Amino acid sequence: MIRHPLKLDRQKVTFVKILVVEDEKLVADDLQETLTLLGYEVPVLLTSGEEAIAQVHAIQPDLVLMDICLAGAIDGIEASKIIQAQHHIPIVYLTANADSSTLDRAKVSQPFGFIVKPFSEKVLSTTIEIALSRHQAELAVYTALANARFNQQCAEDRFQQKTEYLGLVAHELRNPLTVIKFAVELLHSQEQELSKEKRQQYLQRIYAATKNLDDLLKDVLVLEKTTAEDLSLTPEAVELVSFCHEMVETFQVTSGEQHHFVFASERERQVLQLDTKLLWHLLNNLLSNAIKYSPEQSTISLMLSWKAGAVIIQISDEGVGIPSESLPRLFTPFHRARNVTHLPGTGLGLAIAKKCVELQGGQIVVQSEVEKGTQFTITFPCL
Repeated sequence: MIRHPLKLDRQKVTFVKILVVEDEKLVADDLQETLTLLGYEVPVLLTSGEEAIAQVHAIQPDLVLMDICLAGAIDGIEASKIIQAQHHIPIVYLTANADSSTLDRAKVSQPFGFIVKPFSEKVLSTTIEIALSRHQAELAVYTALANARFNQQCAEDRFQQKTEYLGLVAHELRNPLTVIKFAVELLHSQEQELSKEKRQQYLQRIYAATKNLDDLLKDVLVLEKTTAEDLSLTPEAVELVSFCHEMVETFQVTSGEQHHFVFASERERQVLQLDTKLLWHLLNNLLSNAIKYSPEQSTISLMLSWKAGAVIIQISDEGVGIPSESLPRLFTPFHRARNVTHLPGTGLGLAIAKKCVELQGGQIVVQSEVEKGTQFTITFPCL
C-alpha cells in the first residue's frame, strides 16, 4: 500500500512507539516495515478493535494507527472512542472508504489524523509527525490548565485558612478587651464609691487582661512567622546538652519552690545544627505548659537520649493530663482541652512548638493520661 518510497532521515524520529491495528495482513506487514525504517517502534500488530482496547494499556503506545473497517464486533471508530475515554493517546485513522458518512462518524471521535488508502510514505510520515506534535501541544495545555487549577485551589485554601484564623484571633482578643472595657468603665463611673481594695482589684484585672493580650499577640506573631513560606531558617552549631540544661535551670529559678525540675542526659555533649530561636520557642512553650498545668510541688523533667542516629528530647510533667478526645487536635491553633479552659492561655503554644520542630526536620508526639501527666517526645536527626 505504500507508494513512491523516499530517502529516509533516520535521525528524525527516535523512541516513538506506534500501535498498528489493521486486519489486512499485507497492509499491516507493509506498515510495520515502513514505520520501522522511519525510526518508529512497532511492538505488535493487532487485527481487531477488541484487541486494541485490551492491549493499549499494557503497550502504552505514543500513537495508534487504526483501520476503520476491522474484523470483530466493533469497528475502529468505536474502538477509538473507548481508547480515548480511557487513555489520552492520539489516534490516526486508516481507511479505504472516504465517503461522507464514514468521515462524519470519524470526526465525532476527534482523531489526530485521517489517511486514505493507498497512501505514500510521505503522507504517512507527515501525518504521524503532525499528530504527535499536536498531541504534545495539547498535553502542554492540559498541564498548564491543571497547574493553574491547582494553584488557584491552593490560593483559595490559604485564603479560607487565613479567614478562619483571623476569626479565631478576633474571638480570642474579644475576651480580654471586654474585661478591660468593663473594669475601666467601673473605675470611671464609680470612682468615688469604690474602696481602695475594689479599685486595686479592678486594676489587677486590667493588668491580667493586658498581659493576656500581649501573650496572644506575641504567639500570633511567632506562629505567623513559623507558617510563612518565606521563613528563613538560620541553623547553627548548638551544644544541645548545655542549651537544655540552662533552660531547665532558668525555669527552676523563676519557678522557685513551686515545682521541682529534673534534667538528665545520656551524653555530656552533643552538637547539632539547629535554629536557636526556634529551639528556644519549642522548649519554652513545652516547659511553660508543664508549669501551668501541673500542681505545685510536682516534678517536671527534661531528658536527652540517643537512638539510631537521632537525639530524643522528652519533657514530662505530673499535671492534669489531656483528654483522649483532644489528642487529635492538640496541635491545632486555638484548640484547648476541656479540662484547662478555666486556666489562662492562648491555645497557640503547642501549634508553635509543632512548627518549630517540623521546620527543623524533626517530629513531635505526645502521650498523656488525665490526672497523671503528659510527656512530649521530640526527635531530631543528628546531622
